[in-house]
Amino acid sequence: MWAFSDESERANARLMAVVLVSPRDAQPARMSMRALLLAGQRQVHTNGESSRRRRVVLDTVAGLSVQAVVLRHRPVVGLSPTACRHRLLQAATGLVVGSGVTAWTLDDQEASQRERDRASIAHSLGGVEPSLHPSYDHRPASSEPLLWIADAICWAAGAGGEWRRRIGAVLTVRDIGP
Repeated sequence: MWAFSDESERANARLMAVVLVSPRDAQPARMSMRALLLAGQRQVHTNGESSRRRRVVLDTVAGLSVQAVVLRHRPVVGLSPTACRHRLLQAATGLVVGSGVTAWTLDDQEASQRERDRASIAHSLGGVEPSLHPSYDHRPASSEPLLWIADAICWAAGAGGEWRRRIGAVLTVRDIGP
């Protein structure tokens, strides 16, 4: 199993999507997502799309052979965004290991955040049998269409309502504690 993750921030929560894809389903999913690109686009970024396009993107995602878990962390007074992301990554690492993921791709971050992410993941893997450790790395979304799925899922889960219902067949939302 492979995993792809992206993060989103809403006024009332920080979200991290973990999209699970079997290696045999990865290429068809990539092709479906690439087919959504408009002339001149390098990637599908749900936040920047019109409502009509969002419907098309989310309906496409809902029809793919993927499963997604969105981890939701509600703000706690005094907890920095960095600490919040650390908690999301800890929960995501547990999910990834528990799902038997062998390769985990996260949306690219600036260098210092990449290093903090790697430290959070490594810390979370500390008590895990090394043979269960997934390989993990950050990649630019423009280079991996499966990250566009994580972006769309995260966006829709945060937007709620009709948007979240459109992907309900592939989505589970889990709250993580303070």
